[in-house]
Amino acid sequence: MTLVPQILQSLKNLPPFPMVAQKALLLLNKPEVSIQEMIEVVKFDPSITANILRISNSAYFGLRREIHSLHQALLLLGTQELLKIIIASGATRLFAGSAPGYFPDNQGLWRHSVSCGLMVDLLARELSLADQATGFTAGLLHDIGKVVLSLYVDQKFAEIMKLVQERGVSFQVAEKEILGMDHAEMGGEMARIWDFPDRLRLVITYHHLDKPEAYADDLVLLVNLADLLVLMFGQDVGADGLAYTGYPEVLKHFQLRERDLQKVLMLFGSAWSEAQTFFGLGGA
Repeated sequence: MTLVPQILQSLKNLPPFPMVAQKALLLLNKPEVSIQEMIEVVKFDPSITANILRISNSAYFGLRREIHSLHQALLLLGTQELLKIIIASGATRLFAGSAPGYFPDNQGLWRHSVSCGLMVDLLARELSLADQATGFTAGLLHDIGKVVLSLYVDQKFAEIMKLVQERGVSFQVAEKEILGMDHAEMGGEMARIWDFPDRLRLVITYHHLDKPEAYADDLVLLVNLADLLVLMFGQDVGADGLAYTGYPEVLKHFQLRERDLQKVLMLFGSAWSEAQTFFGLGGA
């Protein structure tokens, strides 16, 4: 019996997406964002403001002078970097809990989400793609459906894994068959409720490339590739960690070679080591 009615009922208790991060998401659609607009987004949230200053002064950015104000941070880092920091700071609250059924430890989902955000960012740089804040955000939020669906996956984990092992299907296909919906569909529904930008909702819903709509935007393909590369790096392989198809096609689409990926993976190792501290993460 499908659990879809019960699962959708649970969405009525879905908390609002953090307001500061929600406002920052809206700025992703603007071709140009002024310093004053950025300050207006965060000025009434002292915890995020403090986090911005802490992250801006971290070794990750390697600035030669200490940053003491939002205005100074914007001038030195630029709006794209600040948008990434703001959205990640807000999303920390969303991913604060555990995701049993997907990851064995409390920070597994958050580590995986940050890893994917960083990997999309590095791929976008390698491919000389613009709008890197949108890419980082898409990577960071692509698995938000697991926040809600994890409880149901945990309850039905034995049945899901039995299907995976006996029929050789992916974890995502098995969770869909057992629960009636998968985490990507759940994430898309959460993105609709939270009024995310259409492009971000598309990435969240189709990041497993299981529908023709997945190929409508390069960002969906980029997040799919980043997700797989994170797993290849050995970063937080959860229960559904190997449920990916279309890898050769995505590489061909972006005209990427194996040596290009090796370069990105090397850069990721360094970026990940530096990012763990300011994203409040323990070791992998």
